[in-house]
Amino acid sequence: MADIVTLVMESREKTGKCDNRRLRRSGYVPCIIYGPEISENIMGKVNMREIERILAGRWESTRLNVKLPDGREELCIIREAQRHPLNDTPLHIDFLHLVKGRKINVKIPVEVAGREESQGIKDGGVLEAVHELEVETLPMSIPDVITVDVSGLNIGDAIHVKDLALPENVTALADPDEVVAIVVTSRGVEDAAPEEEAPAAADVEVVAKGKAAKEDDSEEK
Repeated sequence: MADIVTLVMESREKTGKCDNRRLRRSGYVPCIIYGPEISENIMGKVNMREIERILAGRWESTRLNVKLPDGREELCIIREAQRHPLNDTPLHIDFLHLVKGRKINVKIPVEVAGREESQGIKDGGVLEAVHELEVETLPMSIPDVITVDVSGLNIGDAIHVKDLALPENVTALADPDEVVAIVVTSRGVEDAAPEEEAPAAADVEVVAKGKAAKEDDSEEK
């Protein structure tokens, strides 16, 4: 489980589009905090470099100790990160306030292990795996990543949600029979399969002669 990351949130009085643009040019990103025990959403701004550093990692499962402008500290996760469509810079951050003892739904990154040992991959198969898995968990039990071991997979073998050994207090929300990882036959392997044997030239000639003989007989009749 990853360590809790500390992040300072400063106050933000204006919320218009022009004000947000000026905010970003000055090195900040507008943000908001909401949650089941927050009666009124808290608006603020966070340092652009700090939030980019967090977003460069597994931010979906990163717990944050956010220091609010009034001096309070609240445990949060990033619920949504809006980014610029061209340069990918953060435009707005939504923080979800976490309440100890209250379960939440979180999308956890999936990490694949054992590629080198998989006989199916050695035989030319292609590994297909999901990138994240949504789970229900307690705030203090949020896993950093879900590791899927594919070392025992042959071509055609799959690992399903029900096969995962999840940490304590973590429950997958997907269908138990949903495939998490599978080794499939690659296109190259299919193309390399032996084609149906074509008839020999001699056989073709014999068949042709036989057909011609039948046609001659029918004409004589």
